Amino acid sequence: MDLKKKLQEALNLHKKGSLQEAKKIYTEILKKNPNDFNCLHYLGLIAKSNKDYFSAFELISHAIKINPNSSEAYYNLGNVLLALSKINDAIDSYDLAIKIQPDYELYFVRGNALFEVNRLNEALISYNEAINLKPNFSEAYNNKGLVLVQLKDFNDAITSYDEAIKINSNFISAKYNRGLALRSLGEIENSIKTFKEIIKTQPKHLQSFYELALIYRSLKNYNLAVNYSEQILKIEPTHNKANLLSIKIRKDICDWACYGKDYSYAIEKINNDEESIGPFSSIVFFDDLALQKKSSEIHTSINYPPNDSFNNFIKYNNHKKIRIAYFSPDFCNHPVSNLIVELIEKHDKSLFEIYGFSLVNRPDDEMTIRLKKAFTKFINVGNESAKNIVQLSRDMEIDISIDLAVYTGQNKSEIFSMRTAPIQINYLGFASTSGANYYDYIISDSIVIPDDYQKYYNEKILYLDVIYPNDTKRAQVKKIFDRNYFNLPNDCFIFCSINNNYKYNPYMFDSWMKILNKVEGSVLFLRADNVLVKENLRKEALARGINPNRLLFSEKLNYSEYLERLSLMDLFLDTYPFNGHSTSCDALWAGLPIVTLIGDTYGSRVCASLLCSVKLDSLITYSINDYENLAIKLANEPQELKKLKKILINPLSLDLFNIIKFTKDIEDGYQKIYTRHQADLGPAHIK
Repeated sequence: MDLKKKLQEALNLHKKGSLQEAKKIYTEILKKNPNDFNCLHYLGLIAKSNKDYFSAFELISHAIKINPNSSEAYYNLGNVLLALSKINDAIDSYDLAIKIQPDYELYFVRGNALFEVNRLNEALISYNEAINLKPNFSEAYNNKGLVLVQLKDFNDAITSYDEAIKINSNFISAKYNRGLALRSLGEIENSIKTFKEIIKTQPKHLQSFYELALIYRSLKNYNLAVNYSEQILKIEPTHNKANLLSIKIRKDICDWACYGKDYSYAIEKINNDEESIGPFSSIVFFDDLALQKKSSEIHTSINYPPNDSFNNFIKYNNHKKIRIAYFSPDFCNHPVSNLIVELIEKHDKSLFEIYGFSLVNRPDDEMTIRLKKAFTKFINVGNESAKNIVQLSRDMEIDISIDLAVYTGQNKSEIFSMRTAPIQINYLGFASTSGANYYDYIISDSIVIPDDYQKYYNEKILYLDVIYPNDTKRAQVKKIFDRNYFNLPNDCFIFCSINNNYKYNPYMFDSWMKILNKVEGSVLFLRADNVLVKENLRKEALARGINPNRLLFSEKLNYSEYLERLSLMDLFLDTYPFNGHSTSCDALWAGLPIVTLIGDTYGSRVCASLLCSVKLDSLITYSINDYENLAIKLANEPQELKKLKKILINPLSLDLFNIIKFTKDIEDGYQKIYTRHQADLGPAHIK
């Protein structure tokens, strides 16, 4: 047998794609020459093409032992290791290939692998090396942009995308990524322009339609948001993201025409272990603990699985003062900060160092300035990558980190998946379980999470006497305005429900209309974030036989006037299954009683907890009929309502507004969980 001729024949067959015939000849040659490098190497490539990665690994590794100077073999071994999810080993293999013979393609695949394991600075160097060797390498410029976005260097990312597009004017991915970077930079108009330009050249580029729908929703331009979602669904009716976004938009604008269908679609996705409306919207839709837990777990596993980029914690030495860090994107005039600000001020700085990690760059307002003064140190990490934030927290040896956002707003849940501290807590911003095992505790009270409900939370429960802190330095209600000042009717009973519009639903609206029907001449004062909400709610009232003029809609006011207006209402009707939380605190502070319907989920039990802490537990109802009957009874019995309002006359005498007691309670909790950890004890329910 002429082995050289046979090898050439096999190589020709291999190039033509006749892999089985080539494999047969390679195998025959190896019987004669078991150490033939080429045969081992190419058999490895055939095994890889057949997705037999373990055989491919063995064959190519054997080939490298025979010829350790083959850059190509190390490159192919790296690709096999990638397929086996051994990414760091793949990077080592690419390094060896580069050492033998540097090549732009090698640097490029190495950069891709480094990016995948979040070794961002090394990935950036690798892409730059690829570009040095091939200056017109548009794909390297595009991927370099992706790294720079992760490093929060949006301007340089846009420059890199521009280079990619300059080389290849039809490079749609680079244009799309550029649009995303512009949006992250806050250049919304340019971002919109970019996505629209993509659609002009590619009318079925669904990702661009989707981004436009997201942008217009964030701008509260719901007509355009709906329009772009509908265009996606015309092209691809089963497009899950567009269907889910449409559900959320309809919830935002109180368009309930498809409510039953939307509800069923969301449940079906969760039951099928698929990404659904997400954890936050699940709080809005469902009073079902098991469903909410599953929704959070699915979302976490897809978007924020545990990340082992960092080593496990070596236990810190006992610090003289326990180091507490609050992480939030909302250290500004926002409900979370409005609740927590005085707690930060009142923390005992002789026992604790209290740090604020601001996850978003924003201009200072009055609340930001107040918080900056209150924290031991306020750290703006809005421009930092997730990995850098975690590194900083670890370098500072933070003992306990509290995530005030979790899956709300501009959260950064990925940092908690890498562990910012030995103890991590889910609190305040997100009213449900995180669905993640890297949050050790969730803060609650025994009303919101009774013992029987603990199994529906991934976290252990740190129980307090009162669920929320409250700022007692907020504006006091002075009763200096009358109803005329706010264009409110003088001669009728005013029900009020000014929770966020997405908390409204057709079932509670049914009840509100029944209540109006039973209380002659009464009106309902509602929040309306946009014209569509007003139109839709008026239409819904009319469909239930109620004159739409009996719905009044709020105008945005400064905080002190907002409280004054609240104090002029007669009775607050709570939403369900997502109660008013910070808004309920505002109402009670303003002296306005609330009728609530308690459910099973965290979000549906908070108002009940708040009412108990102001001695108004008689306003908690357990069925929709009781809810309606109590509201009607109070409206028709002014003396009974007056007694309830009297309880709220001096809010500072009530537990809900006792910030000194609350601060001591939560600090005791922090000390207990810290002591457990330092004693090498795992998280446990703390009462």
